Amino acid sequence: MRTQVLALAALVAGLVGAPARADDLFRTQVGSADFSGADLGIDVGAVMGSSGSINTSGMAGGGHAGYNLQNGPIVGGVSANMLFGNVSGGASSQSYTFNSLGSLRGQAGYVTGPVLLFGSLGWAFSSANYTNLSGSNSQTLTGYVFGVGAEFAVTRNVSLRAELSHYDFGNAVYYMPAGAATVSTSQNVISLGVATHF
Repeated sequence: MRTQVLALAALVAGLVGAPARADDLFRTQVGSADFSGADLGIDVGAVMGSSGSINTSGMAGGGHAGYNLQNGPIVGGVSANMLFGNVSGGASSQSYTFNSLGSLRGQAGYVTGPVLLFGSLGWAFSSANYTNLSGSNSQTLTGYVFGVGAEFAVTRNVSLRAELSHYDFGNAVYYMPAGAATVSTSQNVISLGVATHF
């Protein structure tokens, strides 16, 4: 996980240092991009986490939609995202699989040149399946999510983004033929995306 965090930090540093092209950026002030309004995008991500004693990992893809208000360099808004994939771990005796990860979040950030640096916090949900020697059971999980990221304005209507998010679903009870099993679950997602702005 440390390697992924360092990679994200390097990407953010590179975006902050990237030169702004004045004719291509959408602006609220000299040298700053305008991230206000609605946006819609697609995302891909690497997912890593744990469910009880089981380590899970995999790739996921999906999309996000949101709306921001901007006052000078300060940005605030809301966003929703959904990722689908086969994030799994374990062995034949005990395994865990995520089919989806989603969230509804509030977010706030600061614009410097063509880059928006932001943080987010909100409600998370997921579809997951737990299997052991006695059988399997699926549950819809709910919890919370927080994240940090950066978004780079490429043109008036297109941006690129990178984000690191932590999902925590607490304890969930899976009702198995041999008895109920309680599993504590959390996931970390490193995602890259592209968005169009309206």
